[in-house]
Amino acid sequence: MDGSWYHFDRSGWMQTGWLKVGRSWYYLSASGAMKTGWLKQGRTWYYLKSSGAMAVGWYKVGGDWYWSSASGAMGANRWIGNYYLKGSGAMATNQWIGRYHVNASGKWDKTR
Repeated sequence: MDGSWYHFDRSGWMQTGWLKVGRSWYYLSASGAMKTGWLKQGRTWYYLKSSGAMAVGWYKVGGDWYWSSASGAMGANRWIGNYYLKGSGAMATNQWIGRYHVNASGKWDKTR
């Protein structure tokens, strides 16, 4: 239907909201169409890959790296190991975060 992906239960009812298929989570809008790209629910951001599957762990969008927890919630304003996520959620590169410097690959440079 209209080039979008939809999911129907065994009774033929169109599904909406979060849907787990196998090991992946998908989000179906109020119209039932599967979402891709950024999704904001309340104050939490999620990223849905081109397949519709919710991203977890590290992933690249455009030229920036992002990280989401196992629940899919995007991290922001925090350290993930030796990497810092800015307020936008994008990994910081080539800059000072307080008294810590992250290099071009985003890793904390302990020599500075």
